[in-house]
Amino acid sequence: MLTLRCRICLDVMGNDSTPMATQCGHIYCLDCATFHFAQADPFCAVCRKSQTLETMVRLFLDTEDDSTRENKSEVAHEEEQLSSSPVSVRSIERAGEDAVSMVKQAIAGREDMQDALLSCNTFVNCVTPREQPHINQELLREISFQLMLVQTELKDHEERFSRLKQEVQVARGAETAARLQSDEHRRLARRTEKQRLATAEDLRIQGERYQEIYQQLVVASEDANRQRVWAGKVLNELDEMKKEMESWREQAAKAKRKYYALKNDMKAWKQAAQGGTRRGHTRAGSDDLEIV
Repeated sequence: MLTLRCRICLDVMGNDSTPMATQCGHIYCLDCATFHFAQADPFCAVCRKSQTLETMVRLFLDTEDDSTRENKSEVAHEEEQLSSSPVSVRSIERAGEDAVSMVKQAIAGREDMQDALLSCNTFVNCVTPREQPHINQELLREISFQLMLVQTELKDHEERFSRLKQEVQVARGAETAARLQSDEHRRLARRTEKQRLATAEDLRIQGERYQEIYQQLVVASEDANRQRVWAGKVLNELDEMKKEMESWREQAAKAKRKYYALKNDMKAWKQAAQGGTRRGHTRAGSDDLEIV
Protein backbone atom coordinates (compact mmCIF):
# COMPACT_ATOMS: atom_id res chain seq x y z
CA MET A 1 0.00 0.00 0.00
CA LEU A 2 1.26 3.48 -0.94
CA THR A 3 2.22 5.63 2.04
CA LEU A 4 2.61 9.40 1.75
CA ARG A 5 4.15 11.42 4.60
CA CYS A 6 4.16 15.22 4.89
CA ARG A 7 7.71 16.62 4.91
CA ILE A 8 6.84 19.20 7.58
CA CYS A 9 4.44 17.63 10.12
CA LEU A 10 5.52 14.05 9.20
CA ASP A 11 1.89 12.84 9.30
CA VAL A 12 0.94 9.92 7.10
CA MET A 13 -1.56 10.96 4.42
CA GLY A 14 -4.23 8.59 3.23
CA ASN A 15 -7.34 8.80 1.12
CA ASP A 16 -8.78 11.41 3.46
CA SER A 17 -5.90 13.86 2.88
CA THR A 18 -5.16 16.23 0.05
CA PRO A 19 -1.46 15.90 -0.74
CA MET A 20 0.32 18.75 -2.50
CA ALA A 21 3.47 18.19 -4.59
CA THR A 22 6.12 20.81 -5.36
CA GLN A 23 7.87 21.21 -8.71
CA CYS A 24 10.88 19.51 -7.18
CA GLY A 25 8.76 16.43 -6.31
CA HIS A 26 8.36 16.68 -2.51
CA ILE A 27 4.98 15.98 -0.83
CA TYR A 28 3.19 18.16 1.77
CA CYS A 29 -0.23 18.02 3.37
CA LEU A 30 -2.70 20.77 2.52
CA ASP A 31 -2.48 22.48 5.93
CA CYS A 32 1.31 22.63 5.96
CA ALA A 33 1.47 23.67 2.29
CA THR A 34 -1.07 26.46 2.86
CA PHE A 35 0.76 27.75 5.91
CA HIS A 36 4.35 27.37 4.67
CA PHE A 37 4.14 28.37 1.01
CA ALA A 38 1.80 31.32 1.59
CA GLN A 39 4.59 33.22 3.36
CA ALA A 40 6.95 35.67 1.75
CA ASP A 41 9.76 34.13 -0.35
CA PRO A 42 8.64 30.51 0.17
CA PHE A 43 10.96 27.60 -0.53
CA CYS A 44 10.89 23.81 -0.33
CA ALA A 45 11.56 22.54 3.19
CA VAL A 46 13.61 19.63 1.82
CA CYS A 47 15.78 20.93 -1.05
CA ARG A 48 15.43 24.69 -0.32
CA LYS A 49 14.42 25.49 -3.90
CA SER A 50 12.14 28.46 -4.51
CA GLN A 51 8.51 27.35 -4.62
CA THR A 52 5.10 29.09 -4.48
CA LEU A 53 1.71 27.72 -3.56
CA GLU A 54 0.08 28.41 -6.93
CA THR A 55 2.74 26.38 -8.75
CA MET A 56 2.19 23.30 -6.55
CA VAL A 57 0.31 20.33 -7.94
CA ARG A 58 -2.60 18.79 -6.06
CA LEU A 59 -2.45 14.98 -6.08
CA PHE A 60 -5.59 12.87 -6.40
CA LEU A 61 -4.88 9.31 -5.28
CA ASP A 62 -7.01 6.28 -6.13
CA THR A 63 -5.88 3.37 -3.88
CA GLU A 64 -9.19 1.72 -3.14
CA ASP A 65 -9.40 -2.08 -3.05
CA ASP A 66 -12.31 -4.45 -2.53
CA SER A 67 -12.36 -4.11 1.25
CA THR A 68 -12.16 -0.29 1.23
CA ARG A 69 -14.78 -0.11 -1.50
CA GLU A 70 -17.24 -1.86 0.85
CA ASN A 71 -16.68 0.82 3.51
CA LYS A 72 -16.99 3.70 1.02
CA SER A 73 -19.83 5.42 2.84
CA GLU A 74 -17.99 5.24 6.15
CA VAL A 75 -14.79 6.63 4.61
CA ALA A 76 -16.75 9.45 2.94
CA HIS A 77 -18.23 10.35 6.31
CA GLU A 78 -14.79 10.36 7.89
CA GLU A 79 -13.40 12.46 5.02
CA GLU A 80 -16.15 15.05 5.58
CA GLN A 81 -15.31 15.19 9.25
CA LEU A 82 -11.57 15.49 8.60
CA SER A 83 -11.97 18.10 5.84
CA SER A 84 -14.12 20.25 8.11
CA SER A 85 -11.69 20.12 11.00
CA PRO A 86 -11.29 23.48 12.79
CA VAL A 87 -7.57 23.59 12.11
CA SER A 88 -7.92 23.18 8.34
CA VAL A 89 -10.88 25.56 7.99
CA ARG A 90 -9.31 28.18 10.23
CA SER A 91 -6.03 28.12 8.31
CA ILE A 92 -7.92 28.58 5.03
CA GLU A 93 -10.03 31.40 6.52
CA ARG A 94 -6.86 33.06 7.78
CA ALA A 95 -5.46 32.93 4.27
CA GLY A 96 -8.71 34.49 3.01
CA GLU A 97 -8.54 37.27 5.61
CA ASP A 98 -4.95 37.95 4.62
CA ALA A 99 -6.03 38.06 0.97
CA VAL A 100 -8.84 40.55 1.76
CA SER A 101 -6.42 42.72 3.77
CA MET A 102 -3.83 42.72 0.99
CA VAL A 103 -6.47 43.59 -1.63
CA LYS A 104 -7.67 46.53 0.48
CA GLN A 105 -4.10 47.70 0.94
CA ALA A 106 -3.47 47.32 -2.79
CA ILE A 107 -6.56 49.36 -3.66
CA ALA A 108 -5.36 52.04 -1.24
CA GLY A 109 -1.98 52.00 -2.97
CA ARG A 110 -0.01 50.63 -0.01
CA GLU A 111 0.54 47.13 -1.43
CA ASP A 112 1.41 45.72 -4.82
CA MET A 113 -1.72 44.64 -6.71
CA GLN A 114 0.04 41.61 -8.16
CA ASP A 115 0.92 40.35 -4.68
CA ALA A 116 -2.68 40.88 -3.55
CA LEU A 117 -4.07 38.91 -6.50
CA LEU A 118 -1.50 36.21 -5.84
CA SER A 119 -2.75 35.99 -2.24
CA CYS A 120 -6.34 35.64 -3.50
CA ASN A 121 -5.22 32.94 -5.93
CA THR A 122 -3.52 31.12 -3.06
CA PHE A 123 -6.72 31.25 -1.02
CA VAL A 124 -8.81 29.95 -3.94
CA ASN A 125 -6.40 27.07 -4.51
CA CYS A 126 -6.63 26.13 -0.83
CA VAL A 127 -10.41 25.76 -0.84
CA THR A 128 -11.63 22.37 -2.01
CA PRO A 129 -15.25 21.54 -2.81
CA ARG A 130 -15.44 19.52 0.43
CA GLU A 131 -14.21 22.46 2.52
CA GLN A 132 -16.17 25.22 0.77
CA PRO A 133 -19.44 24.71 2.76
CA HIS A 134 -17.53 25.13 6.03
CA ILE A 135 -15.85 28.43 5.05
CA ASN A 136 -17.32 31.65 6.43
CA GLN A 137 -19.70 32.91 3.74
CA GLU A 138 -19.23 36.53 4.83
CA LEU A 139 -15.53 36.09 4.13
CA LEU A 140 -16.25 34.70 0.68
CA ARG A 141 -18.62 37.60 -0.09
CA GLU A 142 -16.02 40.07 1.17
CA ILE A 143 -13.41 38.53 -1.11
CA SER A 144 -15.87 38.63 -4.02
CA PHE A 145 -16.64 42.28 -3.26
CA GLN A 146 -12.97 43.19 -3.04
CA LEU A 147 -12.28 41.40 -6.31
CA MET A 148 -15.08 43.40 -7.92
CA LEU A 149 -13.41 46.56 -6.62
CA VAL A 150 -10.13 45.32 -8.03
CA GLN A 151 -11.84 44.70 -11.36
CA THR A 152 -13.23 48.24 -11.31
CA GLU A 153 -9.80 49.56 -10.38
CA LEU A 154 -8.27 47.59 -13.21
CA LYS A 155 -10.81 49.04 -15.64
CA ASP A 156 -9.95 52.52 -14.40
CA HIS A 157 -6.27 51.71 -14.82
CA GLU A 158 -6.98 50.38 -18.30
CA GLU A 159 -8.80 53.58 -19.27
CA ARG A 160 -6.02 55.64 -17.71
CA PHE A 161 -3.48 53.51 -19.56
CA SER A 162 -5.38 54.08 -22.81
CA ARG A 163 -5.37 57.83 -22.20
CA LEU A 164 -1.71 57.74 -21.30
CA LYS A 165 -1.02 55.71 -24.42
CA GLN A 166 -2.76 58.34 -26.53
CA GLU A 167 -0.85 61.08 -24.72
CA VAL A 168 2.37 59.18 -25.32
CA GLN A 169 1.52 58.90 -29.02
CA VAL A 170 0.79 62.63 -29.15
CA ALA A 171 3.99 63.32 -27.24
CA ARG A 172 5.93 61.10 -29.62
CA GLY A 173 4.41 62.95 -32.57
CA ALA A 174 5.35 66.25 -30.96
CA GLU A 175 8.80 64.87 -30.23
CA THR A 176 9.18 63.80 -33.85
CA ALA A 177 8.05 67.24 -35.05
CA ALA A 178 10.39 68.91 -32.56
CA ARG A 179 13.23 66.64 -33.69
CA LEU A 180 12.55 67.53 -37.34
CA GLN A 181 12.40 71.20 -36.44
CA SER A 182 15.59 70.85 -34.44
CA ASP A 183 17.28 69.15 -37.38
CA GLU A 184 16.10 71.96 -39.66
CA HIS A 185 17.43 74.55 -37.19
CA ARG A 186 20.68 72.62 -36.98
CA ARG A 187 21.01 72.58 -40.77
CA LEU A 188 20.18 76.30 -40.87
CA ALA A 189 22.78 76.94 -38.19
CA ARG A 190 25.36 75.01 -40.22
CA ARG A 191 24.51 77.01 -43.34
CA THR A 192 24.70 80.23 -41.33
CA GLU A 193 28.04 79.17 -39.89
CA LYS A 194 29.35 78.42 -43.39
CA GLN A 195 28.13 81.83 -44.58
CA ARG A 196 29.75 83.47 -41.56
CA LEU A 197 33.04 81.72 -42.28
CA ALA A 198 32.82 82.69 -45.96
CA THR A 199 32.03 86.30 -44.99
CA ALA A 200 34.93 86.32 -42.53
CA GLU A 201 37.23 84.99 -45.28
CA ASP A 202 35.96 87.67 -47.67
CA LEU A 203 36.54 90.32 -45.01
CA ARG A 204 40.05 89.00 -44.47
CA ILE A 205 40.76 89.13 -48.19
CA GLN A 206 39.22 92.61 -48.44
CA GLY A 207 41.34 93.69 -45.46
CA GLU A 208 44.49 92.43 -47.14
CA ARG A 209 43.45 94.16 -50.36
CA TYR A 210 42.75 97.34 -48.40
CA GLN A 211 46.23 97.17 -46.88
CA GLU A 212 47.76 96.72 -50.32
CA ILE A 213 45.75 99.64 -51.70
CA TYR A 214 46.69 101.74 -48.67
CA GLN A 215 50.37 100.95 -49.20
CA GLN A 216 49.99 101.81 -52.87
CA LEU A 217 48.24 105.05 -51.86
CA VAL A 218 51.07 105.91 -49.49
CA VAL A 219 53.63 105.25 -52.24
CA ALA A 220 51.55 107.23 -54.74
CA SER A 221 51.21 110.07 -52.24
CA GLU A 222 54.96 110.14 -51.74
CA ASP A 223 55.46 110.08 -55.51
CA ALA A 224 52.91 112.89 -55.87
CA ASN A 225 54.78 114.95 -53.28
CA ARG A 226 58.03 114.36 -55.09
CA GLN A 227 56.33 115.24 -58.41
CA ARG A 228 54.88 118.37 -56.79
CA VAL A 229 58.31 119.44 -55.58
CA TRP A 230 59.82 118.67 -59.01
CA ALA A 231 56.97 120.56 -60.68
CA GLY A 232 57.64 123.52 -58.41
CA LYS A 233 61.28 123.47 -59.39
CA VAL A 234 60.34 123.20 -63.05
CA LEU A 235 57.94 126.16 -62.69
CA ASN A 236 60.67 128.17 -61.07
CA GLU A 237 63.03 127.25 -63.87
CA LEU A 238 60.33 128.14 -66.42
CA ASP A 239 59.83 131.51 -64.74
CA GLU A 240 63.54 132.12 -64.88
CA MET A 241 63.64 130.99 -68.49
CA LYS A 242 60.68 133.24 -69.23
CA LYS A 243 62.44 136.21 -67.68
CA GLU A 244 65.58 135.30 -69.58
CA MET A 245 63.55 135.02 -72.80
CA GLU A 246 62.02 138.43 -72.15
CA SER A 247 65.49 139.79 -71.65
CA TRP A 248 66.71 138.16 -74.86
CA ARG A 249 63.60 139.38 -76.67
CA GLU A 250 64.32 142.95 -75.55
CA GLN A 251 67.95 142.62 -76.62
CA ALA A 252 66.81 141.16 -79.96
CA ALA A 253 64.39 144.06 -80.43
CA LYS A 254 67.19 146.51 -79.68
CA ALA A 255 69.50 144.69 -82.09
CA LYS A 256 66.77 144.70 -84.71
CA ARG A 257 66.20 148.43 -84.32
CA LYS A 258 69.94 149.06 -84.45
CA TYR A 259 70.10 146.86 -87.57
CA TYR A 260 67.44 148.86 -89.34
CA ALA A 261 69.05 152.10 -88.22
CA LEU A 262 72.44 150.97 -89.57
CA LYS A 263 70.72 149.80 -92.74
CA ASN A 264 69.17 153.22 -93.17
CA ASP A 265 72.53 154.85 -92.49
CA MET A 266 74.20 152.70 -95.09
CA LYS A 267 71.50 153.52 -97.53
CA ALA A 268 71.99 157.19 -96.74
CA TRP A 269 75.72 156.80 -97.08
CA LYS A 270 75.27 155.24 -100.43
CA GLN A 271 73.09 158.10 -101.55
CA ALA A 272 75.51 160.60 -100.07
CA ALA A 273 78.40 158.93 -101.81
CA GLN A 274 76.55 159.08 -105.01
CA GLY A 275 75.43 162.66 -104.36
CA GLY A 276 78.67 163.88 -102.83
CA THR A 277 77.06 164.63 -99.62
CA ARG A 278 78.00 163.23 -96.20
CA ARG A 279 74.71 163.64 -94.50
CA GLY A 280 74.29 161.57 -91.54
CA HIS A 281 77.98 160.71 -91.24
CA THR A 282 78.23 162.22 -87.85
CA ARG A 283 75.27 160.08 -86.72
CA ALA A 284 76.91 156.74 -87.45
CA GLY A 285 78.42 156.35 -84.05
CA SER A 286 75.65 158.10 -82.13
CA ASP A 287 73.44 156.23 -79.75
CA ASP A 288 70.44 158.13 -81.04
CA LEU A 289 70.02 155.37 -83.59
CA GLU A 290 68.80 153.07 -80.87
CA ILE A 291 65.07 152.99 -80.51
CA VAL A 292 64.05 152.25 -76.93
